[in-house]
Amino acid sequence: MDPLATPDRPVAGRDYPADWSQFQEWFPDEGACLRYLERLSWPHGFLCPACGQAGTPWRGSRQRLVCRACGHQTTVTAGTLFQGTRTPLRQWFAAAWLVATAEQGVSARQLARALDLGSYETAWTMLHRFRRAMVRSGRPKLEGRVEVATVATPGTAPALAAVALEDRGERPGRVRMQRLPSAAGDALVAFLGRVVEPGTLVRAVRLQTWWPLAELGFMTERAPTLTHLPAVEQALAGWLRGTHHGATSAAQLDWYLDEFTFRFNRRASTHRGLLFYRLLEEAVVTPPLPYHRVVAPSRPVLPAR
Repeated sequence: MDPLATPDRPVAGRDYPADWSQFQEWFPDEGACLRYLERLSWPHGFLCPACGQAGTPWRGSRQRLVCRACGHQTTVTAGTLFQGTRTPLRQWFAAAWLVATAEQGVSARQLARALDLGSYETAWTMLHRFRRAMVRSGRPKLEGRVEVATVATPGTAPALAAVALEDRGERPGRVRMQRLPSAAGDALVAFLGRVVEPGTLVRAVRLQTWWPLAELGFMTERAPTLTHLPAVEQALAGWLRGTHHGATSAAQLDWYLDEFTFRFNRRASTHRGLLFYRLLEEAVVTPPLPYHRVVAPSRPVLPAR
């Protein structure tokens, strides 16, 4: 059976490595990594990004794929998170495996040591690029019953974050998080408008303004306590302090929140290697990210409408 075949439901040992030993067998060199990315990018066969023609491409020098219909040249990494990288793909893959399969993730210093990268900055940049791929835009909004709060995050410069968490009775559902520029209610309302489905019951202990939520189509409830969100807040603070030693800056906080969201929303995965597969799936559809954008402040918080 071809280990690179990609069914609708990925299977350990067939679509992604089941463990580290199998990872090393699957990806011994750059060629193996490129073939895996090609199958992730075009699971149904090559499709020219210029003319849209399907078909087996010519394979030119320097790993170029040439469309037989229009002659357009591309590469497996073009237009992906890996475009232009000088770091070998096998190190990128190993980093993705460590980031995705470690229960609490890894810090830049841990990654630099584990992969012998020789540079903290290289490891830090790799991690931040992966974080850009961890949470998709256009993902389904939260629905049903949603607990909402603002939390103070630990770090070199403590910051506020908005947290929205589905309440599914005995267990929590999906979470969404975002840094807030201030404690003003309009930023929180704008966040909820982007991540929560209209018609949802929004529960909070404290909220400065309730009426804007009603205007957005939410039902609201002032609750004496929240069921699941305090535990998520505690887990977030513990992760930021434990894995990252509180060294997260307010300017980059959103990307750390995205990593926590990625892990939390996939906490029930029975195979940790599946997270590696999902991370690479997102990496091949995430646009290239130049270094100057990696070190730029996190995405702006939009005002309420």
